[in-house]
Amino acid sequence: MEIQPNVDISLEDIRKQINEQSFLGKFILQEVDEDAKCIPYVCIVYSNKYPGFYFESIYNHFIRFSNKMKSSIWLSYNDQTIQWHLPFFVQIDKINEDVEIIVHLKKRPDNVLPISDNIQMDIKNRYFWNLKQACMIRYGHKWEKQIFQTLTIEQQYKMFQNYSDHNYRPQFYEFFDKIWDQSSLKKESQISIPIRICIDGNIIQRSHILKDVKETLINILQPIFEDSLKYNELNIHVLGLQVNLDFPIRLLVSTFVNPDGFCYIIIK
Repeated sequence: MEIQPNVDISLEDIRKQINEQSFLGKFILQEVDEDAKCIPYVCIVYSNKYPGFYFESIYNHFIRFSNKMKSSIWLSYNDQTIQWHLPFFVQIDKINEDVEIIVHLKKRPDNVLPISDNIQMDIKNRYFWNLKQACMIRYGHKWEKQIFQTLTIEQQYKMFQNYSDHNYRPQFYEFFDKIWDQSSLKKESQISIPIRICIDGNIIQRSHILKDVKETLINILQPIFEDSLKYNELNIHVLGLQVNLDFPIRLLVSTFVNPDGFCYIIIK
């Protein structure tokens, strides 16, 4: 799906488009006896979620074929490792398609972030680590404690659980917007946009301060990559949605934001 910058669209509609992007995941266990009748695990995979959210269900499906611990699980797609703590849309550019993903329960590659047997706790900790990083970029380091005091521990847990369950309305964005739209802090200084640029398997984390409402995506990319990219030939997605270089940056301030607080720009 391609977003046209000049077409009016509501915040709720954009969030719905981002959150409902999905594909049919067919998870296939690789290390299994040839005689074993190992049926793939099949489910709807939402592109803006971390792969780790699916680990428990995948592991429980294949547990009878392996004596390995939960912490041994990792995934790959097209011979490329999948990181459990980055949204699927960063790693798999497929929407409304059937996607075969390989499940591994043997030695994890060194480039894959380890995960413990307490998978849900690891995901929760990583989610809030990302969200706090995003908030520090958005408002500045000195405001971190004040920002998260706007939510109780119970509300933070519910917010994470809503993301985990893919159930965003109404509570998730009620909580998210409380920390993401601090009008009192906006008066203090300009708001920075927390950005993660994904290119050639690398993640470049940056902040960008919107100085002119007419700025477009090229104003973010060119200062970083200068003349190293052929800009007119780029295939660019923001949170999994295809965009052009004239995509207005002002939409990244509060609209095109993943549930973990970052705007992910994927370049191919």
